[in-house]
This record gives sequence, C-alpha cells and structure tokens, in this order.
Amino acid sequence: MEDIVNGKVYQLAHGSKAVLMMLTHIIQPFAPVYGTSVVTYTLRAYLKAGWTFYIVAGFKPKPVDNELVKQLHISWFGGSLLDTLRILGERVRKIGFFFRAVWWVIAQALFFINGFCIISQRKVDLIYTWGEFASPAAWALSKLFGIPWVARYLGTYVPICDQKKKVLWRIRFWQEILAYKLPADLIIMTNDGTQGDRVLQHMGVKMEKVRFWLNGVNWESFHFMPQSQEAKALLNLGDKYVLLCLSRLHRWKRVDRALQALPSVLKSFSNVVLVIVGDGPERKRLEQLALELGCREHVRFEGAIPHSEVPKYLAAADIFLSLYDLSNVVNPLFEAMMAGKCIVTLNNGDTRRFIRNGENGVLLECEDLHKLPEVIKELLANEELRNRLGTNARRFAEENFWSWEERLDVEIAEVSRLVEQQEKRRYGYGTE
Repeated sequence: MEDIVNGKVYQLAHGSKAVLMMLTHIIQPFAPVYGTSVVTYTLRAYLKAGWTFYIVAGFKPKPVDNELVKQLHISWFGGSLLDTLRILGERVRKIGFFFRAVWWVIAQALFFINGFCIISQRKVDLIYTWGEFASPAAWALSKLFGIPWVARYLGTYVPICDQKKKVLWRIRFWQEILAYKLPADLIIMTNDGTQGDRVLQHMGVKMEKVRFWLNGVNWESFHFMPQSQEAKALLNLGDKYVLLCLSRLHRWKRVDRALQALPSVLKSFSNVVLVIVGDGPERKRLEQLALELGCREHVRFEGAIPHSEVPKYLAAADIFLSLYDLSNVVNPLFEAMMAGKCIVTLNNGDTRRFIRNGENGVLLECEDLHKLPEVIKELLANEELRNRLGTNARRFAEENFWSWEERLDVEIAEVSRLVEQQEKRRYGYGTE
C-alpha cells in the first residue's frame, strides 16, 4: 500500500474483514504510556478475530508496542501547523475557540482525504472512530461508500443541558454535539460515570443504536500481587504510609486536592508519602504546589510508568485517592478495587454505583471535600477498617467487572452482525 498524506504504512496479511479506524487520541499503542491501554486491547481482539486494520491518526505515532503496530496499516497527518493550532486552542482562553475551529476544519478534510484514498484502493467493511473529532468525516465516508460506521466514545465531557443556558451549551460543546447527532450505525459509549447514556438520550439519539458498556479489566495482573511491605521495599518506600494517586495529570483529574490535604495529614502522621503516578500538562503546576504547601519532601512524582508496573504501586498503597471532577468511574479506580485497596473518592457522576460509602470505600460528597484530611487520618489510624473496605472492594470487582476478553467478544459479535446486515442489504439476499 502507498504512503497516504505524509504517512507511513506497515504491512500485514489480510484478515477476513477490514476496518478503517480514525482517531485523535494520542494513547497506547501509538504513544509512550499515555492514557489507558483500551485501544491496545481493542486492536488485539479484532486482529485475533481476523480483522485487518487501516488506521488514520491525527498525530505522528510513536509506537510503544512495535509487534502490534507492525500488524497495522497506519497513515497519519499532523505537522507543526496542526500541532500549533491544537496547543493554541487548549491554552488561549479568549480566542482558543477560533483556533480549535480551524484545527477541526483542517482535520475533517484530512481525515476524509485519507479515508477516501484507502477505501478507493482497498475493500473496507467498517468505519470505526474513536472520540468526537473524526465523526463528521466518518459519517461522510459512510454515506458516500455505503459502509457501516461505529462511533466509539470514551465517556463524555458534555453535561445535561439546562434549558436556560442552551445557547451557551451549544456554543461550548458544538463539536461533541455535532458528533453525537450524526447518525452512526452503532454508538459505543463507555460507562465511565459521566452519564453518557443520559447525554445521548437528551440529544434525541436513537437509543436502540447505543451500547452503554463498561470497559473491561485485566485480571491477570492482579491475581498474584506482591505483599504490601514487599512492594514498598521494591519502590524504596520503607515503612511509610502510602497515599496513591494514579492518573494522567490533567486539570480535571484534580490531583491538587490530594496535595492540599497532605499538610494537615502530616501533622498527625509524619511518616506519610503521597505517590503520584502519571504525567501530563499539570505536572509542573503540581510540583510547584507541593513546594508552596511545604510538603514536597513527602511527595513522589513517578511520571508515566508501563501499565505492567501498576499492580506493584497499588500493592504498596495504604489508601487510594481518586478525586476527579465529573466522575471517578475510571480504570484506575477499577484497578484499585481489583487490588483490594482502601479507596477514598467523590460522589459525582455515577461513582456511587460502584463505591458504597462505608461498605467498600469512602464516598465523600463534593461539598465535604474539606473533610478529606480527617478522613485520611481516620483510615490511617484504623488498619482493620482499611482492610475491610479493601476486601469488600475486591469482592465487588470480582462479582461485577468483566474481563477485556469478555467485553470485546461482545463488541466484535455486535459489529460482525452489523457488517453482515449491510452485506445482505447491499447484495439483496436474506431480506424480504
């Protein structure tokens, strides 16, 4: 296959079905340790089922899993202009909207051109997008070539609209609203606690086309974990009490809340360390905040780590903190539950469906965040309570979470039926 729009292509033997996948998420396996490995799990499952992938990426991939990436046809677009527009759109407040709009228009054109070239040269059975930003191009290609389109959304940032603020709501979230309203053949909205199903229903999306599924989990990594003291020794944490935050360092993930609580905790427990695992645009600000609070020597910024290292950090943790805005129904919280950790989190989004206050964790009301230091101190003083909450969290996970294999088997079966139905309509068999 020829390079497409400044892209690089990797070859493989063709599977029984082919999918054109378009994404702007700079995460595994296309970038070093950014975000969760949800894309990696998805690609592996489809490849195992015999699918061929043509991928169009809105960024230059820096693969971390070369054995997997070698099995994919990859083209990409980007460069300094688009990167600059993306950065300006994120950082410039007053006119950031303009830069985001320009980036969006250019991205749609390039997604469409890439996709058109691929579909014109290869047999493609399915179009599959990640997130909102490639949806218009995918919809146009789907209509032009008569190929079913699956839109996959990793939760949503869009709140339910207050009728009094409807105009402002439409302006602020116009890209997401447009994407959700375009008629995909199948919408997979991740149940991450941000209530994406309610948002779609509020917008009038046909719910029979929506699948509101939890992500899968990787139980294999949590069957044989090191003991707490062993993990602490491996991480040079000694006999300290360990508070753990595990996430990308974005503003809305609010790691600053854990830092703000730390000085008060240290007054009662001087041998506490806050371990922050993850990297991102907030790191410098958080490091500066730790200095300003006078607790920098009690904070360890570990940066991004391979996902295989996560169980070791969880094993070392005495308390796991998840204090996001919007929702805390995220993979790190699930993994903390699987590891049997004592969890402190916030009652926002659908978090209460998973963490039951006093039963399998501590669920703080958002207006009670000022109580966080006292909650942490109470838990540090009561090992029996920490163990009970952690044991119940593990039990909940075992009873309610499905593995990635189970999750993706269901998805692939659903998508395969969609492709088969389209073939029947196209060739006129199997219909009345």
